[in-house]
This record gives sequence, structure tokens and C-alpha cells, in this order.
Amino acid sequence: MYATAATGFDRSDSTLWGRIGWGLMLLGALYATAHAVDFVFSGSGIRNPYNPGQWARMFSVFLVGAAHTLGGAFASIIGPFQFLGGFRRRYPRLHVWSGRVYLVCVGVSGLAGLYLSPGSMARNTFGIAFIGLALAWLYTGVQAYLAIRRRRVDEHRRWMIRNYALTYAAVTLRFEMPLLIVVAGLTPLMALNVVGWLCWVPNLALVELWIRRKAA
Repeated sequence: MYATAATGFDRSDSTLWGRIGWGLMLLGALYATAHAVDFVFSGSGIRNPYNPGQWARMFSVFLVGAAHTLGGAFASIIGPFQFLGGFRRRYPRLHVWSGRVYLVCVGVSGLAGLYLSPGSMARNTFGIAFIGLALAWLYTGVQAYLAIRRRRVDEHRRWMIRNYALTYAAVTLRFEMPLLIVVAGLTPLMALNVVGWLCWVPNLALVELWIRRKAA
């Protein structure tokens, strides 16, 4: 991920609202990461009151469950720093290497997610929502990598914005599940089927609108 002169994408973190938005994004990522690490090592999924059997299903092959959970968590934390224009300009090599680590985390977690999705409790949709998320996540990551290999920096940034919106599904899911159950009154199973789409499709739609607005 090579550094270049500032563009419209760089300037978004220099405004007050840009800084506030970045801070909130990072806080959400920290929350999801802490939750994910706790979930991996909680022993039996007791940390998830809405789906107590989830740990046993996800970690029937421990390495697969850990790859999906921790890979997504690390990507969530790395992502916000990749969007800081000042960080890219001052530490270009660190930006490149952290970007590589980020994409490896996405690849590992996305492939593990593909393996796990058909066994999701969202069985009335055969895990299609989570399969779609994993495929979109992997696809946008590959496109971001190919774009930067061709030195198409702006194209690379657009793909990375889309990709991180999908990475952030790990954050939105953790906020949406209790809201759907406690506030909307859905059963945990119904909430899971809804959140399978709600955690990532709106994220992707919003950043696509933002990208098009910046381009215009």
C-alpha cells in the first residue's frame, strides 16, 4: 500500500468530524476485538447469552474457529490506522507491512468463515448471508491487492474502504444482536438470520455512496 500525494480520501481525517468518526470507528473495533479474544478463550461459549452453543460449533476444529475469530479481530484493529493520511505519509513502510498483515488476516478469517458458515445456526437460510459476507470480503481484499500491485493507488483505496466496511461487520453484528433481541423482541434464531444481512449490507451500501460522493 504505497504512499502518494494527498487526495480527497486523505483529507477526511483532518476535520473535527473526521477525527470524531475515526475515534468512534476505533472504539468499535477495540470493543469487537476484546469480545472476540474473550470468546475464543472463554472455554464453552458462556460469554454469549443469546447462543450458548455457538462456541462448540465454531471451535469443533479449534484452529478454524480461532482463525476466523482472531483474524477478523486483528483486521478490525489494523484497519483504522490504514486510513490515516498522516500515518501513510510519515510511515510509508509501516503502512505497507501493516496492510499486508491486514490482508492476510482477512484472507485467513474469510476462508475460515466460508468453512463455518454452512453450519451456522441461521439454518433456515443455510448460512447464505454469512457465505455472501465471506465471499464479498475475500473478493474486495483480492481486488485491493491487485490494484496496488498495478500501482493504481486510488482504486486500491476504494477497494480497501469497501473491504474494511465488511471487516466492520464484526462490530455492527455485536451491537445489532442485542438490539434485535432486547429492543425488537426477536428470538435469538430470528435475530441471527436478520443480522446475517444487516451486519454488512448497509455498511457496504453506505461506503459505496460515500465513495461515489467523494469521486463526484
